Amino acid sequence: MNHLREKLDVMKQLRMVQQAVVDTVEGMSEAQFNHSVGPEWSAAGYLKHLILSVKPVAKALNLPQDKLREMFGTAEGGSRSYAEIASAYSERLSEGVRAEDYTNVTPDFYRFPDGVTDQKQYLTQTWDESNTRLLNAVEGWDDSALDSLQMPHPAIGMVTVREMLYFTLHHNSLHWNDIQRVGGLK
Repeated sequence: MNHLREKLDVMKQLRMVQQAVVDTVEGMSEAQFNHSVGPEWSAAGYLKHLILSVKPVAKALNLPQDKLREMFGTAEGGSRSYAEIASAYSERLSEGVRAEDYTNVTPDFYRFPDGVTDQKQYLTQTWDESNTRLLNAVEGWDDSALDSLQMPHPAIGMVTVREMLYFTLHHNSLHWNDIQRVGGLK
């Protein structure tokens, strides 16, 4: 993924992972989807975590760019590469940072609306819709704004919007692999 630089390339990869997660989850039985061992999350837990992680990014990127600038300022020096963002995140993980340090992105924080009877279907649809909102928001951004505006990431600090997209792609890919693994597909 080191070749990623253009907005359209990042969007294409985000779409691919979005669909891969949908296809993986839809192909799981309820038992596979809800199976967990020890303290590790189930595939359902990882999907909830991904939804809780993508939604605020989509919300931020749907704000007027002037509002985002007002809230978080502008970046100095442009964006790091995909590999640099993945490395920065891996370093923070090796230092012990975990999602559980930020309860608003843990599966326990996820609340279903009243009346939801098929949680797997609901989560799959919510994942798909959340990513589509993110991608639709990105379409309105030009490459220079992706590199000049910034926003906070809870584990790695202030990042440019492009860096947040790189992180989102990396994070979604990591947990897509986790979903497959805990679901017994890998």
